[in-house]
Amino acid sequence: MVITLDTPVREIAVEVPSAIPVLKRFDIDYCCGGAHSLAEACSQHNVEAAPVLEELERHRQRQGSSGPQWKKFPLQDLIDHIVHHHHEFARDQLDLLQELATKVERRHGNSHPEIFNIGIALGAVRAELIHHFSCEEDVLFPYIKQLETEERSVSSPVFSNLEYPISRMMQDHDHTGEEFCQLRKTTNNYQPPTDACTTFRALYKTMEDLESDLHQHIHLENNILFPRALELAKERG
Repeated sequence: MVITLDTPVREIAVEVPSAIPVLKRFDIDYCCGGAHSLAEACSQHNVEAAPVLEELERHRQRQGSSGPQWKKFPLQDLIDHIVHHHHEFARDQLDLLQELATKVERRHGNSHPEIFNIGIALGAVRAELIHHFSCEEDVLFPYIKQLETEERSVSSPVFSNLEYPISRMMQDHDHTGEEFCQLRKTTNNYQPPTDACTTFRALYKTMEDLESDLHQHIHLENNILFPRALELAKERG
């Protein structure tokens, strides 16, 4: 592919996975906001576009040594990767965040009352993501796997067409992205206060790690898995 300022960011992330760290470094959203062109994304963050474009092009030329080209893998392999890598990681991090937030509230709540709002927000995120993962693992993902292995269209007892559950999952992704944007604001981009103890710092670092993984996770679903599944459903008729 040729990367230009008009290229949608999500297309860059799909075609040149090794360029994702570049997008992350410039805070360019390649998952939920990936429909924007590179020029639009740079403008939103007041970033000069030419150096970004130049660096992305260097990664494009070296993409042979990048990670898995998930757009070429069977959908069932991509789904297994999402579940066993991203879902399991998120569940572990959410449990850890709950434990860390409780400890920080108990030790630092008097001097840092904002930690209570952070704890409430993390509790909401945890409940929403656990439900979201269950919907995917119990209903949507098995259907997509069956769709891939069958030679014709398959029916679902839960939904009449694939567009509806995928649309709902993508709405969830957008909502989660908004929640983490708010957490970033509340935590000053995950910068702990100067008097923060080790547990306080671990809480902020764990939030940042989870958000980073969710960006890659949502990118794989929004920009690769879901479009391919919809195209397959269309072919199966």
